[in-house]
Amino acid sequence: MINLIEYILGIAFVLIGIGFSIGLHEIGHLVPAKLFGARVPKYMIGFGPTVFSFKRGETEYGVKALPLGGYISISGMMPPAKEGAKKLSWLGNFVASARRNQQEVDGEFDQKRAFYNLSVWKRVVVMTGGPLMNLFLGVAFTAIVVSGIGFFQQGSSVQHVIACVPQSVDATCQRGDAPSPAKAAGLKAGDKIVALNGQAISSFAPVTALLEKASTAPIRLTVERGSSKQNLIIHPVIALRPYADAQTGNAAVDSKGKLLLRKRALIGIQLESVRQAQPLSEAFNYSGQIIGRTADMIVSLPAQLVKTVSDTLNGHKRDGSGPVSVVGVANIAGGIAENNQIDLTSKLASGFMMLASLNFGLFVFNLVPLLPLDGGHVLSALYDGVKRGAYRLAGKKDPGPLDTAKLVPFTMVMWVVLMALSLVIIVADFINPVSLGF
Repeated sequence: MINLIEYILGIAFVLIGIGFSIGLHEIGHLVPAKLFGARVPKYMIGFGPTVFSFKRGETEYGVKALPLGGYISISGMMPPAKEGAKKLSWLGNFVASARRNQQEVDGEFDQKRAFYNLSVWKRVVVMTGGPLMNLFLGVAFTAIVVSGIGFFQQGSSVQHVIACVPQSVDATCQRGDAPSPAKAAGLKAGDKIVALNGQAISSFAPVTALLEKASTAPIRLTVERGSSKQNLIIHPVIALRPYADAQTGNAAVDSKGKLLLRKRALIGIQLESVRQAQPLSEAFNYSGQIIGRTADMIVSLPAQLVKTVSDTLNGHKRDGSGPVSVVGVANIAGGIAENNQIDLTSKLASGFMMLASLNFGLFVFNLVPLLPLDGGHVLSALYDGVKRGAYRLAGKKDPGPLDTAKLVPFTMVMWVVLMALSLVIIVADFINPVSLGF
């Protein structure tokens, strides 16, 4: 029963965070639109039937039944048809119908406040406001974890002294093997390393850096043992061990997935793990890494979706780095929350990092320059500015605002594609959810 409650609380934490992120995304559009004088009739979280709403001034604020996104409506997203324009085909009729529907939704209002009448830079600010709000939230959530909660790192206290140092990675100590350098030097569990070769240290990092040089030169460690300090001379040994890939941070592997090894000096100890907060600069650096990985995933999204479908149909385990829907994220959050082997602080850190990743995903994805995404509106505004600027330089009459109504067919196709992709991922999250190994 307790696990079920924790599972539900984990889901609730993430869903509330997602709703908060979506709400602020739309505020990122709403505030500049109102500041620039555009008319904003609606601000809604979710899609479908309205659950509740209220009106302040000219804007209706509300929540809808399906928490899969949100939107604000800005009057005048489509300019009126030019005089003398003819409907020459079914496509033209479709565009005209879309324009009429939009005008019916907008109703009567001062056309000076229409979105299409805003300057190019104002339209860009309005449409980038949402993604930039997600960027801000992503960095803020990351900072909470990196600089507030902190990461587990090697401490400076010895947790365990290893009996020997096998030359092979997967080998175990055998009778007659020489004791490890740490054991031979008299290092004991509970010792706290406070100095290296006479220089005071606050972490094990300087020792690690020295051992990475793969030198067998003796080193002097000063340790605190109880109320006293002792100097121990340790003679490292050389062995082949895995190492971290500089780009991914994961264990380096070859093209076949086999671990790559390199020589390093070892002394034969395991250090306790301690949670240590990092400087704010590290939070910004970590945010940049997540954004880069998110961009790479979006670029490879078609291939990722094919693999997700293939894994689901063939009963294979899902790739944890692949795309997941709100359903999948909620399931992962619930699984972490109910896991008794994870402490509360680590659960909170995982939750905030999931929200950070989601916000970075919204930031990158919404800037893709395709309608109906924010990036598509930005591209339309920039194209409009370049076109009208070119006409002005050529001494020609201003062609008027870009007729975005003509882009409605493409926009509708993209909506169908996006909804279909979302549905595929949701179904996969139900049938073959991502497993984190617990």
